[in-house]
Amino acid sequence: MNQQSASIRAAAVTQLQRVHSLSDLDWLIKESEIVTGAPGRDFVVLGADRPAFHVRKDWGGYCINRIDSTDETHAWHTKAPDLAQETLGEAIAVGLLFTAQIH
Repeated sequence: MNQQSASIRAAAVTQLQRVHSLSDLDWLIKESEIVTGAPGRDFVVLGADRPAFHVRKDWGGYCINRIDSTDETHAWHTKAPDLAQETLGEAIAVGLLFTAQIH
C-alpha cells in the first residue's frame, strides 16, 4: 500500500468530503486536476475495509485503480452508465464515497 492510499484510508470523516452524485464525482476529479496539476483524484469508500481508489476521467469514461492493493488486476476502465453497478457507483448511491478536501 502506498503512502497516498494510507493517508486517505486513515483520514477522519471530518476531513473528508462526501460525493453526492456522478456529476459531483466529475467535478471533484476536475477540481483536483486544476488545483494539483495531476490527473485524477483519490477516493475512499467508508466501511470496515475502507477501500481506496484513484479515479481519472478520459474520453471513454473512468479509469479506476484500487490504490490500497498491489495487485495490478485492480485497475479497470468503465463508462459512466456502467459505473452505477461498480463499487464506486454503489458507494455514491448509499452515501459512502468520500475524498480528501483540497486546501
